[in-house]
Amino acid sequence: MMGSQGIRLFITIDKLLFRECLLYQLILQDEVDLVGESSTGVDTLARLSDSGASVLIIEEDLKDNDGLTISEIALAQNPSLSIMLLVNSTISTNRLAIYLEAGIKSVITKHQPVQELIKALHYIKNGHVYVDAEHYRPMPAAVEADLEVFNSLSDREREVAQLMAQRVSVKSIAEQLGVSYKTVHSYKDRIFVKMGFERLPELVLYMKRFQNQVSV
Repeated sequence: MMGSQGIRLFITIDKLLFRECLLYQLILQDEVDLVGESSTGVDTLARLSDSGASVLIIEEDLKDNDGLTISEIALAQNPSLSIMLLVNSTISTNRLAIYLEAGIKSVITKHQPVQELIKALHYIKNGHVYVDAEHYRPMPAAVEADLEVFNSLSDREREVAQLMAQRVSVKSIAEQLGVSYKTVHSYKDRIFVKMGFERLPELVLYMKRFQNQVSV
């Protein structure tokens, strides 16, 4: 944790224009020292350790990976790193729980004023979590707790859901089940629609919470 020291910032954002606009605002802060920037997750992981960064700002949707995966790897390599995740739009509290459980210190939507981001930086530089509850929408209780929703899936859909929740890749699922990638993606789409989820982290959290109650 940084204590009263400055913020050694590494930033990973795909679009150069957005990254530069954000950086212009951040480097006006006396305590912010830019030590690295990147547009991809792979490049970030290759350079992050040598940069000596104390804070990583990374966007959720990168062209080569997702911010959650890169964050988990970065934290495994440097547990003292504080990470802020930038998301495109308002997320559910279910997804927020996944991010915080992974060790991410703050989740900020891109449309929020830069002052909100700066405020969050001051919190996470000391290892604290910053969450503005007003910017997250609650997940309907029926989606979180209604096991009938899961059990109403077909046998194959439940099987695919469990493999996905174990972070098995689409390629491996297709090979294991003897079907095409396209078929697995079709199962995935149907599972998400039926269960009311938007992204994989929501399914992972659901399965973790009810792992002793779901059936195949």
